[in-house]
Amino acid sequence: MDAVEDIVIVGAGIAGLTTALGLHRLGLRSLVLESSHSLRVTGFAFITWTNAWRALDAIGVGDYLRQHHNQLYGLQSASTVSGLQTSEISFKAKGKNGEHDIRCLQRKVLLEALLKELPNGTIRYSSKVVSVEESGYLKLVHLADGSILKTKVLIGCDGVNSMVAKWLA
Repeated sequence: MDAVEDIVIVGAGIAGLTTALGLHRLGLRSLVLESSHSLRVTGFAFITWTNAWRALDAIGVGDYLRQHHNQLYGLQSASTVSGLQTSEISFKAKGKNGEHDIRCLQRKVLLEALLKELPNGTIRYSSKVVSVEESGYLKLVHLADGSILKTKVLIGCDGVNSMVAKWLA
């Protein structure tokens, strides 16, 4: 089966879903290809700083995520090397655009928030990319099931073993 898509994004992780949502907010439809059979929510959490929250606000999920994640005002650490010496790092200092917004963000909650905002049918699961080739102005994306997608724009968000990056190299 050959299908034609204007924009194909490979990988339904944070980068792929954020890219798809950003395009959706601009009125552009994209198709996200994910090799696994469902959304992969491995990993637990990470610290997000002010600039990340500006990006999340720009795609329309910042307010929702703030409701589920408390702001951090500092960190404490203890060292057993010199007999339980503690130190504190404060985040209360103001940046040039106001107070810093620093939170520990749960990866699963972020991915689910991005997914919830995307139109149905944006993600195609069990779609492992095995190769990419060029055909005129189109890219031919070959999938493990034998199907081929033709696309004008191909965006690789498929991580360290990226098939898109291998094709570009």
